[in-house]
Amino acid sequence: MNYQIELLHSLLNDFLVGESSLMTLDGDVLAVRGQMPVTYGTLTTAATTAAKYLKLQEGDIALLNDPYSGGSLLSEMTFVMAVSEDLLWVTRRALDTKVTLVKSVEEEGLRIPPMPLRQKNQVNEMFLTAMQAHPACPPNFVEWLKEQVQDLSLRAQKLIEAIEFTGFTITGELIEDYLGLCKQAATQKISESASGEARVDVVLDSGELLRLNLEIHDGKISVDFSGTSAAKTVSLTESATYGTCFHAISRHYGFTDLANSGSFSILQITKPSGCWLVGKYPAPIYKGMTCGVAALQSAVELALAQIHHKQETSLSSHCALHFDLRSGDKHYLLRLPGGEAAQADRDGSCATLNPFSLEQLERDFPVKVLRVDQRQSIGGKGKFNGGRGLILKLQMREEAEATWLTDLTLHRPRLLKNCSHGDPCEVLVEHGDAAKHLPVLGQQKFAKQDVLTLCSGSGGGYGRSEQ
Repeated sequence: MNYQIELLHSLLNDFLVGESSLMTLDGDVLAVRGQMPVTYGTLTTAATTAAKYLKLQEGDIALLNDPYSGGSLLSEMTFVMAVSEDLLWVTRRALDTKVTLVKSVEEEGLRIPPMPLRQKNQVNEMFLTAMQAHPACPPNFVEWLKEQVQDLSLRAQKLIEAIEFTGFTITGELIEDYLGLCKQAATQKISESASGEARVDVVLDSGELLRLNLEIHDGKISVDFSGTSAAKTVSLTESATYGTCFHAISRHYGFTDLANSGSFSILQITKPSGCWLVGKYPAPIYKGMTCGVAALQSAVELALAQIHHKQETSLSSHCALHFDLRSGDKHYLLRLPGGEAAQADRDGSCATLNPFSLEQLERDFPVKVLRVDQRQSIGGKGKFNGGRGLILKLQMREEAEATWLTDLTLHRPRLLKNCSHGDPCEVLVEHGDAAKHLPVLGQQKFAKQDVLTLCSGSGGGYGRSEQ
């Protein structure tokens, strides 16, 4: 790459933190960065939708969380800002998330289509007042939004200053060259590996069938979901489906840091209308954005492993265990991630819990924490073991309620002969002398002295054990 292209790539990496993207008003995606798979499809859709309907001018900021306009979960706010005459910055920031098992996206919370949050350097107080009056509006939402507007403005100004400091202009020719090189790099990485095709079926516990046909030829990848069933209770948006597929593929080949219009062009997806991967309003989205995404990740990874026999890997536990504890008007979402898969040359990484205060949890809720540790895995064994999941054990000090959601692919897909499945997520309740496993998702009250054991999934193992 020449100096200007290297400078542009470095500038994008420095500026884009968290779930974010930078693109032109003409629709060219310069870069997407983020940890969440759906980010790679939804952010650009959000920007395109907002720019189409709101005609953003420099300094204007649009807000949305509507999944059918490029959002993800309703608790995650997407901001689209015109940082200059021809550049759009899209970033996503999360609020307090709640587990919702309902029949409509409108029941999941406050749904916000693209709306003008700031215009001509003025925050749109009329829209803020209207949102605040909505019964599903999160607490302190307006104050939080105003804080985000200030932060976005400061960071956008730093981007403009960084561009001016470098002394170069982001021209159409520079963008074209940069996107072309990214496409060439992605194509080369794919071409260096094997070509071929594979088919994978994944059945969700909720009844949906995911049928994936993946073909690799001449450095390009086509994914065909013909045969995938309609939604029953799990639904995913079209942009989230694309983002998840691209994220899984780019991670496999190692070009996630080149995610833009150039590398996007190597992937073609065919989705039959009416299938659960092309959800339509008002279908609920929470299960799709969690369990549905995890199933799709697993299917893509398994198809790639079938084609690239020298790069075989087992399956990671992509779906975290979500346990939403409620007492009175308070709630706390416990999120236990799963372990990673073993590979042909190493063990998988064990899951780690994001830091949180056990003392605060016990103060705010009628629970006593008995154990927090890595679970002792039964599955995922082999020459190289899958990473272990987590175990959290709680005892109820008073009656409380919880809503939970775990992996919806307990009907495990067929693996390659060298691989084994890890342990699934589990929720166990002990009431007196009786103990029972709870279903993969549900909501119920728990009595005083009940003991709950929450286990996230472990990664799959690789190879035959030598013991």
